[in-house]
Amino acid sequence: MDAKVELDKKLTLSVEEASELSGIGIHTIYRMMKNPKYDFVLWIGKKRRIKRVEFEKTIRNMKYLDD
Repeated sequence: MDAKVELDKKLTLSVEEASELSGIGIHTIYRMMKNPKYDFVLWIGKKRRIKRVEFEKTIRNMKYLDD
């Protein structure tokens, strides 16, 4: 079964999906993921995923993006 789930229904996102959803560049999202003040990263072994709800909340509460 190859069912496709809409981005707004997924619990976790890839960096590419998060970029598509938010309009923020991939490199900027990778930079954000390295910053411990952002808590939207989920590690699955060595693989990183983005917790969608926390990512959206972080973006919603930002006035500007800093390093």
